[in-house]
Amino acid sequence: MITSVDSVDATYSAKPRILVPYKNQWEVASHLPEYRKLSEKVEFYKYEMSTKNEFIGFLKSDRINAFWLTEEFFSVLGNPSDYIDFFPSSLKAILVPWVGCDFINSKLLRSKGITLCNIGPHAADHVTELVIFLAIACFRMTSFWEYCFKFVENGNAEQCKKYISSDSYEVITDRYHGQEMKFPQRTDHAGYKNYGEVVDLANQYTVGGKIMDSPMNKTVLILGFGSIGQNIGANLQKIFNMSIEYSKRSGPVQKDILGYNAKYHSDLNDPSTWQNADLIILALPGAQSTNDIINRESLARCKDGVRIVNVGRGTCIDEDALLDALESGKVASCGLDVFKNEETGVKQELLRRWDVTALPHIGSTVADMIIKQTLITLENAHDIFVNGGHGKYVLN
Repeated sequence: MITSVDSVDATYSAKPRILVPYKNQWEVASHLPEYRKLSEKVEFYKYEMSTKNEFIGFLKSDRINAFWLTEEFFSVLGNPSDYIDFFPSSLKAILVPWVGCDFINSKLLRSKGITLCNIGPHAADHVTELVIFLAIACFRMTSFWEYCFKFVENGNAEQCKKYISSDSYEVITDRYHGQEMKFPQRTDHAGYKNYGEVVDLANQYTVGGKIMDSPMNKTVLILGFGSIGQNIGANLQKIFNMSIEYSKRSGPVQKDILGYNAKYHSDLNDPSTWQNADLIILALPGAQSTNDIINRESLARCKDGVRIVNVGRGTCIDEDALLDALESGKVASCGLDVFKNEETGVKQELLRRWDVTALPHIGSTVADMIIKQTLITLENAHDIFVNGGHGKYVLN
């Protein structure tokens, strides 16, 4: 809730004015002493969003010097890029309190004299936490087990164990959701193709024909090796003793900077880049060069049963190719926090697969991130409007 202390002061202020939009939620930790202190130097103009036309009218008639972007802006007023032509000449900075800024043309902003800032490397720890979860989910097939336990076998742990060594499927109807889905077949059903046979679990520890494994001592290929990718590599090596391989557009990272051993791949068209990976992690930004980087050709270069985790952008995966690879077993499982068409509707075929862990783009969505992103955005604002600098974490 916006308290009376936080109500908008509509009177003219000579201070630099930073627009902070909101409607139903307040995304800034304005209780922090750092916020209060900077309020002595700048005006935080709290703008209650309504319609696109009203916002365009506001931009035309009001002076703002910076725009503190919020996630709610996208759901209420759409993409900030739609308003670039209406930005007033007084606008000097767009302050983004997260990492990814591919939704807006940074070069176009620079040509208009507008600085684009984000929070730099400070989301890496929280995104890495999610990657660790998704990696475990992919190897251990935890989404299958949870769904089976909750909605198929209704809390019967022993019945759930009857799926171990399964390598065939049937179409079931989830009794809770009334939803038909292709699902691994229980081995104790008379209709199971190998019913009654003794199974050698050492050679068939599978569910739906896909091996349940541990992430320990595996090889991971990380695509996108900026601050987040490097942090992911450090943690996967430490926790799971993984061998780290990576691709980075700007070239290899020196070991004394990185702090651990990692193999650099310069060419994504080289089959050797892909062939050793048990797990592929995408921590890439959205760009023309990263569109569909996981596609039929790159998947064909991977070993059978590879696992894929994406915490970058949904545009980086050809989802039709991924679905075919999941169906054939080329991809054993995947953990996806991002998807194509998130704003208009995620592909239902992905959401209904037992071998997909799907999350609604929650990479760094934790309570203490609100504090952290507020503090860093305040640093950017202070540097620009108090120190006369360009911002601490400038993207253009």
